[in-house]
This record gives sequence, structure tokens and C-alpha cells, in this order.
Amino acid sequence: MLTAKQLYKQELENCRKHFEQVDLEKEQGYLMKFTTFSATVGNLLPDVPRNRHATMFSQLLLQQVFTTFDQECLAAGDLVKLRGAHKMLKKEAGPRIYCTYHLGSYRLLTSILFRQGVDCVLLVGSNMNRAQGDGMAEHIEGLRKKHGLTNVFRVVETGSPSAGLTVLRELKAGRSLIVYVDGSPETAPEAGDEAQFLSVRFGNRRVKTRKGVGYLSHATGIPIIPVVSYRQPDMTNVLHCLKPIRPIAQSDREIYCQEAMQQIYDAFWPFLNQYPEQWEGWNYIHSFLEPEMPKDGLSRRGGIRPAFNEERYSLCDLQQAPILFDRQLYQTYEITEDLRDLLLNLNGVESVEEVVGEEIFGELLEMEVLR
Repeated sequence: MLTAKQLYKQELENCRKHFEQVDLEKEQGYLMKFTTFSATVGNLLPDVPRNRHATMFSQLLLQQVFTTFDQECLAAGDLVKLRGAHKMLKKEAGPRIYCTYHLGSYRLLTSILFRQGVDCVLLVGSNMNRAQGDGMAEHIEGLRKKHGLTNVFRVVETGSPSAGLTVLRELKAGRSLIVYVDGSPETAPEAGDEAQFLSVRFGNRRVKTRKGVGYLSHATGIPIIPVVSYRQPDMTNVLHCLKPIRPIAQSDREIYCQEAMQQIYDAFWPFLNQYPEQWEGWNYIHSFLEPEMPKDGLSRRGGIRPAFNEERYSLCDLQQAPILFDRQLYQTYEITEDLRDLLLNLNGVESVEEVVGEEIFGELLEMEVLR
């Protein structure tokens, strides 16, 4: 008779087989999504070879399938390995602010906390709540029936005008908060939101991150517990609780917010480097990246045939229209089919300037499309 772990792995293998039957490149929007993914991996993890990006993207999509299955499978939480300061996941630890990331089977943290009897408030964006809220509610209700749980579970949408005050009241009432600190597409910075964000290091770049978590921790005196979820090669899910970040009474709130958020991102960085194909954030973190001026290109010496700058630009189709994609600035330029074909076949052209004209040739050089 198969054990629970063996049955679980068997189901994941079935998920994999179904996934492998899908021709990803024929899926609508695949090429543009992959190009954005590849650009972000190149910007944050430049040491990862470009020829690995397609495999990483496929692995990420498969990981999302596994994550969805884990939410539907109540037994998945029984098989999770807890590491680090996991005593902080118990009800006796008191109210905590659990900061986690969209890595691995990231929804399992809520499941584990709830089955430990912790009163939970999950802070999510409205789009995520519409897409995943029903599934999470069904999962929680299933846990209630299976384990006879009576503790509180509540979802608060980040976009609600009263979200901050609601969460503050819940924390003061002794309930714990679960928040995804690596953002989501709908929580990206917009004009007029500057006061809600601060800047932190993230690898060799800087990103904007909301400072509400630090504010709530400082205002209530409740510590922040960073928790990282990841899936091991043997398919075992792990929740790793990191060192608590504790506010100091009567300290400067802005300084604490800055230091706390930096610690949260620093704590995540080594796990991202170890499991990059498991991070869903690749699909949206570019919206949080602080702009970086393109590096000055080397001036082209006269007499040398220009080449397409593949390091900075990619060519792809968007709704069957040729697109030039700037991998540094995340900008798209619609181009003609003739220009696309020219950029793909520069070796067969004696004089690019004669083909496109002096003005367009100058623009291509200025934008560093040619080098």
C-alpha cells in the first residue's frame, strides 16, 4: 500500500505528464511573457546563461501547476518540512507578521498556520483574491472539517481604502498577518504613490517596496517573521522560518521601516539564487525595479559592419505584429516586417544605412539597436 508521501508524488507526476503535453510556444502570449521573464532574469541574475532561460520559464510554469494542486490537496500540508525558527508558526508564539514570497508552493504557509490554530489575516491584492480566493476559502473550510478547527481566517484586500486600519485592528486583537512582500502586478508603484514605497537593494539592482509591513510592525510592537517556501528536488515542500525582525520601542519609525524591509529582501536573496525557477515574481518584479540608465555602448568604428544588439534587445511578435523589445527599459516598439527581417539578417547586407536611410540608421545607432 502506498504511503501518503508516495501518493502525493504520484499525483505530482500526473500533473507533470499533463503539463508536458502542452505546446507552450503555441499558447497565446507565450513569447512576450517569456521575453519579459528572460529580460528580468538577465537584469537580476546576469550570471545565468541566456540559453537556460527557456528551461527556467518552463519549470516556473510547471511549479505554478504544482502550487495550484497543493492548494486543492489538503494532505499536502501534512507533508511539509519545517526548518529554522519554526516554533514561531505555533499559536503560542502570539500575533506575528509573517512576511513571505511567491516562491515554491507559497500558499502552504497559510495552510500550516491555520492548522496550527493561528488566527490568520491574509493580505492580498483584489485580482489575486478574485483568482484564488475561492480556492483558498475551500481549502480553509476543508481544514476546519478535517481537523475540527475554530480559529479565525480572514482575507483583506490591499486595494481597499480601509485596509491599513483593518489590519492594524486585527493585529491589536491578537491575530497574525500574512503578507507577500515581493509584491504582485496590481500593487506596483503608480504616480502619486511615492510616499507608500521605499527603495531597497535586490541583488545588483534596487527595487521599490511598500513600507506598510514595517509601519505595522513598529506601530504594534509585533515582530516580523520572514518565511521562505521552496520545493526540494525530491518534491518535498519546505517552509523555512528565518530570524525574527523585532521593532525597538521608541525608535525612529522611518529608519526601522527601511532597515526591516532591507533585511526581508536580503533574507530572500540566497533562496532566490538557489531556486530561481520557483519564483513567480519574475513575471512582475520589473514593475518594481528602479530605472537604470543603459550602459554607454562602445562607439562603432568606421568600416565595421553593424550588428544587432542581442544583449539589450529581443525580437518577437505581439498579436502577429513584429515587436522590438528593450530588455533594459522594458519598452516595446512596433516595427515593420522589413525591419525585423533586416535585423535578423544583417550579415547579408552590405550597407544597412543605404537600405533604411540615414535618419532611421541614426536612430538605430542612438538607441543601441545596432552596435
